[in-house]
Amino acid sequence: MIGLISNPNSGHNRDQFQRLSQLLDAQPNIIHCITESSRQIPAALEQLRRQPIEALAINGGDGTLSATLGHALENRVFDKLPPVVVLPGGTANMSAGDVGVRGALSAAVTRLCAWSKGKAPESRRIQRVMMRVCVEPDSRPHYGMFLGAGAVIQGTEYAHRELHSRGLRDEFSVALGALRTLWGVVRRDGQFRRAVDVNLHLQEWSGWDRHRTLILAVSSLHRLFMGIDPFWGEGPGALRVSVIENDCRRFLRAFPSIARGRPNRLARPENGYFSYNTDHITLQIDSAFNLDGEILYGSDADGTVTISASEPITFLRL
Repeated sequence: MIGLISNPNSGHNRDQFQRLSQLLDAQPNIIHCITESSRQIPAALEQLRRQPIEALAINGGDGTLSATLGHALENRVFDKLPPVVVLPGGTANMSAGDVGVRGALSAAVTRLCAWSKGKAPESRRIQRVMMRVCVEPDSRPHYGMFLGAGAVIQGTEYAHRELHSRGLRDEFSVALGALRTLWGVVRRDGQFRRAVDVNLHLQEWSGWDRHRTLILAVSSLHRLFMGIDPFWGEGPGALRVSVIENDCRRFLRAFPSIARGRPNRLARPENGYFSYNTDHITLQIDSAFNLDGEILYGSDADGTVTISASEPITFLRL
């Protein structure tokens, strides 16, 4: 028995949801809950909690996944969170690319239906955590699997202004926006290269590291959009952190190796490149940052953003 929460307004669901919904609703082992907004997710989870579901499937974008799992974790909706199946129903589908069902949405839904009837190969189990993000003085926690600041935000602004406003909301638009941002960084275009002051404290440290930052990335994923993996820190910790400083040296030569998670000899701290693993981070950042598509804002110099790892979650890749 599978409990499924769908967001019909997410990227790939918009133009095919009616057809997919008819297919899903015809499956005897799938309880399909449709949520038009995040405000309807708590009621959907409560409905599924009362059913003997063995897996929780989520059909939406990264924001739908974060809102659903965040509410389930924060409110202990289930005695034990069931394994999670992520369908690529959004625009970027960054989380689905790492822990979910890859490929086109229609094929992923067909595979889920077959799996619910025992007619598909066994699933592969993957463990990840969610990031619990608290922004002072707001007491409401936010959840996500990727946080970005600096050029990440500047690239997001460009995508909204130049791509999404023209109706481009597929994976190609994500790749186009990322490539345009990188080109702007290389060309030192002020539209994409505006330094952000970030003070960073990891639980393993006694003090703060101060960075004038070009790119800040924090994630619990092992694969981001377009398959990049810009983290190379060593040691334990489910949260992966990378910082590239604004005055970093040889960015064009260093970044391709960083994107693969295998930094070359140029990607060193003395050249402005840093990467760490941890389970708890505290930031002081007086700028916007992107958490799975949600734009949040750091506090003033005395405020903090705390990021901690949730309990491990089991994802099923079908």
